[in-house]
Amino acid sequence: MKAPGGIEAFVLAAVDHLGGAAERGPDGLYTILWQAEEGGEPDTRRLAFDPDALEDAPEAEMVTLGSPTLEQLLQRVASRGRVAEAFLSLPAGSLRGARDRLARTFHFAEAAWEPAEGRPQWAPAGMFLFRARYLSDSQEEELVEVALNLADGRLLRRLGEAIEKHGMAPEPWEAWPTAEELPLGEAWAVVRAELERRLVASLGRRRRALEGRLRRESGRAAGYYEEFIRELEEQSAGLPADDPRRAALASKVRAVAAEREGRLAELAAKYRLEVEVALLSVLRLYLPRLVVPGRLTGKSRAADLPLVWDPVEQTWEPARCCRCGTFTYELGLDRSGSPACPTCLQTPARPAAPSKR
Repeated sequence: MKAPGGIEAFVLAAVDHLGGAAERGPDGLYTILWQAEEGGEPDTRRLAFDPDALEDAPEAEMVTLGSPTLEQLLQRVASRGRVAEAFLSLPAGSLRGARDRLARTFHFAEAAWEPAEGRPQWAPAGMFLFRARYLSDSQEEELVEVALNLADGRLLRRLGEAIEKHGMAPEPWEAWPTAEELPLGEAWAVVRAELERRLVASLGRRRRALEGRLRRESGRAAGYYEEFIRELEEQSAGLPADDPRRAALASKVRAVAAEREGRLAELAAKYRLEVEVALLSVLRLYLPRLVVPGRLTGKSRAADLPLVWDPVEQTWEPARCCRCGTFTYELGLDRSGSPACPTCLQTPARPAAPSKR
């Protein structure tokens, strides 16, 4: 039988660490002895990790990223004095295969890179789960997940797939060093910008749909009131100029016009779109990386340039330009001997300001 992986493996390990027990049934569902909080009685739950298993057991709980059961497990692990963190179950690997990809990934301008022996480390990542609630004539919700490499600030687009494929462990299975993290403010700025980018697209779709409904309903309402006003004005036009009923009809026209404006304002308010965003949880996930020290050597200059192999994606991570700080797969040595991107290589470095005496 294939060993469980991904979220399934993590949940089973977490239940065991919390003093519970799990048994897999022939229907693919797990019967979980759920250890209660202090002073409470343990209870039994049925959990599913495959949607097909719910067909014959709709009362079971489906466990996915962001599901209440998984979030509750993380909170309980944290409340017991343990860090709410997980480690991806994948070896850092070796440079076998990485050397072949190096030539296809990096381009070194008039320089060559010679690697030394790689050393594995854990790269911290953050999985930020947000709930976006869209409020208009109805209420809709969606979950938005933003994954970030906390060591360099790069967004991780396929982290959920990696978890499902390789699995997680609540404890490190290798005592590797951990990469230094960015300041919290810098990491949060990247997460917030990505969240806003995703919400803008979702808001645009919903806003266009609401504006279409608003135009249709406002058009019908305006047409109804305009027809009413036209009938009143026709009645008034058929009366003598000194007929006292003309004043009453004029007053009624003003009342209908005011009612029309009020109704149109109600429709505009009904289809006004607002969004409420709440951060539901943050999962700290440590990813294996292979840091490869190396030296970039040109015609007359050389500089140390460590590169990082990502065994999850089976690719090299981009390097950072020493001058502008951007990530790049194209590097060369500038006049000062620093690894730089093509743009900086074409831009003369500014001379250092003279020291004041």
